[in-house]
Amino acid sequence: MKKSWKLVPVVALAFGLAFSTVAPAAEDKESVFPASLQGTDPQRVFSIGDDTRLGFSQLGIWPNKLCKSTKDPVCDFENAIWGAKETTIQASALLNVCTTSENEDCIESIEISRDGSTFSKLNFDRYVVGGTCDSSASAGCAFPPDPAMQLPRGGNLSIWSEIVDGQVKPIQYLVTYEYQMNYDDKNKYFVINNVGLAIRPMKEIANTRWDSLWFENGKSGIQYDFQPDVTMRATVHLSNKTAGWFRARMQDVNIEITPFSSRNTKLVVSGKAVTVPNFAVKRVVSAMNIKESAFASSFGYNKGVVGAESGSSEIFDYLSYWRTVLKDTSEFTNTYWSLNSTRWVARDKCLNDPTRVVGVVSTNSMGYDSNAPAFQNGFLNYKVSGFHYAPDGVTENLGTYDLVLRSDAARCLYGFSNAPISATVEIAGADGKQNVATTVVSEKDGWLKMKAAGFTFSEKQIKVKITQEPSAAASPEPTATPATVAPVAVSRKKSTITCVKGKATKKVNAVMPKCPAGFKKKA
Repeated sequence: MKKSWKLVPVVALAFGLAFSTVAPAAEDKESVFPASLQGTDPQRVFSIGDDTRLGFSQLGIWPNKLCKSTKDPVCDFENAIWGAKETTIQASALLNVCTTSENEDCIESIEISRDGSTFSKLNFDRYVVGGTCDSSASAGCAFPPDPAMQLPRGGNLSIWSEIVDGQVKPIQYLVTYEYQMNYDDKNKYFVINNVGLAIRPMKEIANTRWDSLWFENGKSGIQYDFQPDVTMRATVHLSNKTAGWFRARMQDVNIEITPFSSRNTKLVVSGKAVTVPNFAVKRVVSAMNIKESAFASSFGYNKGVVGAESGSSEIFDYLSYWRTVLKDTSEFTNTYWSLNSTRWVARDKCLNDPTRVVGVVSTNSMGYDSNAPAFQNGFLNYKVSGFHYAPDGVTENLGTYDLVLRSDAARCLYGFSNAPISATVEIAGADGKQNVATTVVSEKDGWLKMKAAGFTFSEKQIKVKITQEPSAAASPEPTATPATVAPVAVSRKKSTITCVKGKATKKVNAVMPKCPAGFKKKA
């Protein structure tokens, strides 16, 4: 299997079931992760991994030839041939906080809101230095920028604090903003393969724990869940060569992209964290069946944990297998806030623009499609999957889905004019039955935003259909550029119906209310 370039830093990645010796405040909950295993442990743990990796800046040929800079003779750029194992030079650049002297490819601000509308800026505290750049090349290695090679500075993870009434809140935030790049030997500069942005709540403790997000100088950063109703907003300077589709782990996604310089755009993204169901199953390596061995080989593992990628092409098969073993019941949950670029290639030319960001897909499902939404029979289709039940085996896990799409791309798909458009969002199970969900559609600042929430899991097909009044769509106008698309507010009223099944009744409130399976609409 083709794998992306992974780092193994000195700081621990976010794995390890751990319990704090100090009881946290009622609103603070330490994150749960599969137990870490030592290299000699004969077992493996199967689970769902984090969408955004955590590591160090590194430059060079992994794993034994890391460079302190592009001038380091260890990196032989004259003979660096892309695709050759022994000569391919790659870079993982953790991007720093913006400064007056370095204001490209950087973090401008991180903000927090507890009411969804009023944001306050977090205070940048410091970088997690960690790791060394030595001859062993076993750890991270920060490096200076090289503008001639289009290589930004390789910096460090950053820690941010919330200050209220002069007091620093106990929960801090670890921010990862990273480019994964490779040296293009034909054009003689670095190109970006992936962009990852993540915010993780954490608390710093005065001892070293192997399951921590990071550790240095006798201290560790322990990951916590996001507090309820917290909305995070990040403003970053992003290479304007980053285009296509993004995937996210957040809900109520809002995105703004504006020109910043000849090289960068300003990206402002906000949303609430999502809660993702998860599980952890231990298996002795020698006793794994053929299916489990194939999963372990395909996904790989870190510290003994097979952290399957939620967007992998194999994720649906993976979840189907473990759904049977675990009786469709998750064991715990994790909260995430992240945004990642993808290499998704949409089949339709309207959705496949290599010059700009076209759309963002976000969900809290355990697994999701490995490509952009497909336009078929008038619908934008997207597949998600997850376990039906929460850890108590009774409560249903409820799903969220956000699709943020360029308004002009949507109009291009359907041949619509610039007149107002609306949309319907349907959730259908593998058996074709509809699943009731609350849906919201709006259009603002050149983006069409569609949201579904409250649907249950197994394997579900999310179907979005965009419509326009016949009189408005009859004479389509030329597709507008983002700068000329006028913001249009779409308003769709909800209605309530009563559904009956024997003596049981349910009220359903939605834009297009439908009764759950087995229920009939009361006359």
